Amino acid sequence: MFARSNQRLVLVLGVMVLIVASCQFVTPATSLVPASHAPRVAPLTGRLAIGPLERPALAVKIDNVSAARPQIGLGNADLVYEEQVEGGLSRYIAVFHSTVSDPVGPIRSARTSDLHILANLNGPLFAFSGGNPRVLADVAASTLNNVSAQKAGGAYFRSSARRAPHNLYSRTSSLWAAAPAGASAPPPLFEYRRPGSPLAPTAVPAAGVDVSYGNAQGSFVWNGSGWHRYTAGKAQHDATSGAALAPENVVVQFTNYRPSTADARSPEAIVSGSGPAWFFMEGHVIAGTWSRATDSAPTVYTDLLGEPVLLTPGRTWVMLPPPGHASLRS
Repeated sequence: MFARSNQRLVLVLGVMVLIVASCQFVTPATSLVPASHAPRVAPLTGRLAIGPLERPALAVKIDNVSAARPQIGLGNADLVYEEQVEGGLSRYIAVFHSTVSDPVGPIRSARTSDLHILANLNGPLFAFSGGNPRVLADVAASTLNNVSAQKAGGAYFRSSARRAPHNLYSRTSSLWAAAPAGASAPPPLFEYRRPGSPLAPTAVPAAGVDVSYGNAQGSFVWNGSGWHRYTAGKAQHDATSGAALAPENVVVQFTNYRPSTADARSPEAIVSGSGPAWFFMEGHVIAGTWSRATDSAPTVYTDLLGEPVLLTPGRTWVMLPPPGHASLRS
């Protein structure tokens, strides 16, 4: 299924590339929203900011097994990463900056992948339940600011509505209150189109995408205004508000994994280097590539013409499946 869908996408986009190249199309510079000339624009969404922008990004490790669903706060996050963990399962890193979620969770333990994924956010706060000794040592040696349950215990609480370990929660307001002095705001991670401007000419219609991590499956389906998240075939909503989890953008960043140095049974995402990527926005998909020189460097996203991919201003989910583990919905 994955191979047929990939072949279809490459064929369609190959034709589009030939057409576009013959027209010598150049992406207009006015389609980009330059952060330096757009005061009060949130760096992780490209939207006009509501909350304070001077605070650091806050990354919260969120559970993703059936006993943890529905979660609280995923729909509020500026940015969500989904990574593979042991057993072919996946977990989320919800990154907050321009918005809040009180409460947020359930919160689970750290993995060494998290340190690599978050290394280009300028020392974000990192909220998690714990980890094995090697993971904790790696967190301590990283540029991340540890606001875990061990370091900021007063910011966490257990819910009687669920069983441990799927019942640990916090509040973004409490976690930001635990930030060390001098913690800095994150840089922009994406480039954005001006609202209402056309998509890139390499964009083709797409109904959605199905992604597999082995024993965990996640899908996004275009609903006319966002990409509604489905997990194991069930539509996902926030546990408190009931709102659909439907970000404006979805990035499928095909990522290789290696055994973690903290536990050989745990996969560790390799996020420096390069690889293929799909970019979903406004009912369309753009095929392209991602590249990241080092863990601390920004990830560069380009289409098949080598032009920067410009996302729709709004929330973004970045899926990190192994190569070949995603297929387009027809």
